[in-house]
Amino acid sequence: LKKIPDIDMHVDDDAVKEINKFIKGYINYLQFSIDGKKETIRVSDASNIGILDLPSKMPEGQPRFNLYRYSHLKDGQSTQFIPVFIYFVPEGGSAKSKSLYPCAIDSFIKKLQAQGAGIQLRVEFSDMNDMTEGVLYEAIYPPDRKVLQQEFREIKPVKRAGKRGGWVKVLPV
Repeated sequence: LKKIPDIDMHVDDDAVKEINKFIKGYINYLQFSIDGKKETIRVSDASNIGILDLPSKMPEGQPRFNLYRYSHLKDGQSTQFIPVFIYFVPEGGSAKSKSLYPCAIDSFIKKLQAQGAGIQLRVEFSDMNDMTEGVLYEAIYPPDRKVLQQEFREIKPVKRAGKRGGWVKVLPV
């Protein structure tokens, strides 16, 4: 298996400003697109949203990088915000966009980390309807499989993955 070559794309000035707002906690969501002609990463959305709003933020048939500060309850107590990098790569879309985003992802994450984004989780989705709070929560706090096996004989998924059989990957940052 060959590794996809890593392209170090320029991050435009507006995106850098929004990344700094995210790091300081002024906003909890950023979405980035790649300008294929200029090979530049641009911010396409910067706002405060709830986790249920994430699927509606994804454009139909176009990949996007997303940075989301996930706030949740664990054991009945509010936790600190956990920065999550979300790569949305739909099944459809142009061949050029499907090749540009994977080539830029690793260097972009390195730039975000160097700026202080503190990303703790990286997930990739092909169908944003699979992007649920349960998926994020289990990625951060994986269940103890031994306990689950003792309590249940058979574990079935709550629902099938997406309408078109999408997939979810959890990767190291």
